[in-house]
Amino acid sequence: MNSQENSRTSLFLMELIIVILFFALASAVCLRLFSAAYLLAEKDRNLNHALIWSQNFSESFYGCKGRIHQLQSQYPDAFVSVSENETDGSIVLFFDENWNQIDNSQDKASYEAVIVIKKDTAENVYSDVNKYGVKLDGSAMTGRIAILDLRGQTETYLDFPPDDKLIIYSGNIDTYIGKE
Repeated sequence: MNSQENSRTSLFLMELIIVILFFALASAVCLRLFSAAYLLAEKDRNLNHALIWSQNFSESFYGCKGRIHQLQSQYPDAFVSVSENETDGSIVLFFDENWNQIDNSQDKASYEAVIVIKKDTAENVYSDVNKYGVKLDGSAMTGRIAILDLRGQTETYLDFPPDDKLIIYSGNIDTYIGKE
């Protein structure tokens, strides 16, 4: 009778070990899924904010016809760099970890929005329409927009960064000015 009791006890312990192992594996899988879902939600949130700020820059660019000084008045807390010809330059906005705009506190910035503006001839900017017999005279303003993730970085950028891993979203815009 004693051997039958030992047999039942060892069987019960074996079943208990298997059940504990199963629950440990299931909890490890659940933790991985939860952490992956959190990272995906954070990436989606950042992309959402990047698209919103890119759209803000685009609409301001079109509204000001690409004139950097007018754009500068739209974003008074922005860092502005203007070239010698007064038409080219860049505007940089800084954001904290919650996407709240901060003034030129580059050391506290978690995200950055950059627009680089250049003036060019309309013929160069719209060269794709030349093959249809359309010839545009005058000039056009072009802009490149990039929204960057600066978390873990030691430097900020006034132009597009050399590392594409920092870019959350980027796009190009242009507007025809005509003859001035």
